[in-house]
Amino acid sequence: MQVIISNLPPATTKVMLLKELQERNIQIVDLEFEKSGDPDKVSVIVSLDTGHAGATALEKRVNGKYWKGRLLKAYALQDFK
Repeated sequence: MQVIISNLPPATTKVMLLKELQERNIQIVDLEFEKSGDPDKVSVIVSLDTGHAGATALEKRVNGKYWKGRLLKAYALQDFK
């Protein structure tokens, strides 16, 4: 499953984000940054080794939270396999 997290600060790195998520015991398979559009609003696609319930749980933990001065948005993507 995948979760999109948007409105990250432009200086966010993969290492920073991995550390932040791993400190919260979230098992990440991969992170893919998307920097198209507004360069001040970075998004990342987080791939998880979990089902929709796990992705929805991450969405709820992140969406609407402040991180490094930014209000984050998160969306669990549907798995259409």
